[in-house]
Amino acid sequence: MLKRTGRRGQRGVALIEVLVAILVVSLGMLAMAGLLSTSTRFGKTSEFRSVATLLANDLADRMRANFDPNAKSGQYYVDEPATLALGIPAAVTCADPSKCSPQEQAAVDLAEWQATLFKALPNGTGYVTTRDGNYTLFDVWVIWRETDADSAAVTGVNNATNVAGKDGCPPNFSTEGSPRCMHFRVGL
Repeated sequence: MLKRTGRRGQRGVALIEVLVAILVVSLGMLAMAGLLSTSTRFGKTSEFRSVATLLANDLADRMRANFDPNAKSGQYYVDEPATLALGIPAAVTCADPSKCSPQEQAAVDLAEWQATLFKALPNGTGYVTTRDGNYTLFDVWVIWRETDADSAAVTGVNNATNVAGKDGCPPNFSTEGSPRCMHFRVGL
């Protein structure tokens, strides 16, 4: 009598191999979906940083154009950083539209800059202080609501690392709403 080879013991092996292959492919697809989500989030953060840099340069150009050492450099100050912006600031105009004083031009520039920050960045706002008594060196902060704030609300983990007075945020700035702060030093 002939002995059978072990064919009978191998039934269903192909099915198990297919199921394992499906499992491996599924795990790979889940990993790719997570990678895509992360890259999209970091892409948006990079976009916000680029916009913040451009808007800080915009204010620096406005300050240089309105430079007047006798008028305290047009008085470019935003002294009340409390929280992220909740709305577009009120428009400011000069008393005589054909000729603005340096102080009036500074007020117009700051109002336009704050409005642009709010429109270009989520809850965007800005803060400006002078660094020296000659009014030729300024600290400029561009602040917006970090996109990770939404995930922080869901997961309970705050991924935005900025803290007021640390990591680039101005002193006395509220950390509520996961702000992201970028600090710039402007010399006139």
